[in-house]
Amino acid sequence: MKNILSNILGIVILTLVFVVAITVPTLIIPVSLEIASRVTIGAQIFGLMLLASLLGAIALSINVKLSEWNGTKLIIALGLSFWGIEYFMAQIETFYFRDAFTFMTNTEILNIILRGAITTTIAVPLSVIIFGKRKETGKISVKESLRRVEMKSWMKKAPLFALFYIAIYLLFGYYVAWQFEAVRLFYSGSAEQLGLIAQIVRTMKEMPLFLPYHFIRGLLWVLFSIPVILMIRGRTKAMMSLMLIFSYHGFQIIMAQGIFPPEVLVAHTVETTISACIYGGLIGYMFHLEEYEAISGIERNIHYEGGDKP
Repeated sequence: MKNILSNILGIVILTLVFVVAITVPTLIIPVSLEIASRVTIGAQIFGLMLLASLLGAIALSINVKLSEWNGTKLIIALGLSFWGIEYFMAQIETFYFRDAFTFMTNTEILNIILRGAITTTIAVPLSVIIFGKRKETGKISVKESLRRVEMKSWMKKAPLFALFYIAIYLLFGYYVAWQFEAVRLFYSGSAEQLGLIAQIVRTMKEMPLFLPYHFIRGLLWVLFSIPVILMIRGRTKAMMSLMLIFSYHGFQIIMAQGIFPPEVLVAHTVETTISACIYGGLIGYMFHLEEYEAISGIERNIHYEGGDKP
């Protein structure tokens, strides 16, 4: 009972940390006047930020609790995955569809990525401290985790995941987001709704680089997930950890007030939160490392530093 209350208190504190971590970067790197003029600061936007912060706090806390790593290596690994998945991956998609965002300059896209780096620098180390993983331990090293990677298998699985990603992206984009007339008007300027295949064909004609671009993006999802995979062992744990981080990636879109019209914002939040959760679960399923319990006694002696048994 004491541990449960302690974890709940930790999540509450980390939620408040997230609010600060989201706010501070906008003071260091101000939002452009064009975007600022579109946003109405009030109880609604604060409530949405608080809700997103809660999900972010839960995602980080679970990752920290399940991690086999501690201290600096945990902060670096979790920070790389968190920043890459939440901010870098989101903004390279914005960059690709920037024709729909006439008010979003390349500089502002870069600034969002930089603000995300500041948010990560605040939230991730404090999450490690709050949940008691700040002290370094020699239990499991990065080298030991890397030795368990089946590189040839991963090289084969990565392109396969990229194809799965494109399929899920297209299906959710069409059957969830594209069903909203506001979304069709926002991106195409027309309310016309074609069938799935016809819409895909049109997209390929209008955007010849769509498939290669998103194939590379699919590979990048895997790349940014690797630090989490290395620090968390077991299929179920890896899936849970990545599903939470990816879900935050999707849900934080709800804070993009002023960038999307309200109905488009709702459509994208639903579409991306669910589909991103699936991406994370699929990556965890395909690329997880086995639990140490599955390793033979002889191998276990080799993989622990100094040959000490756990």
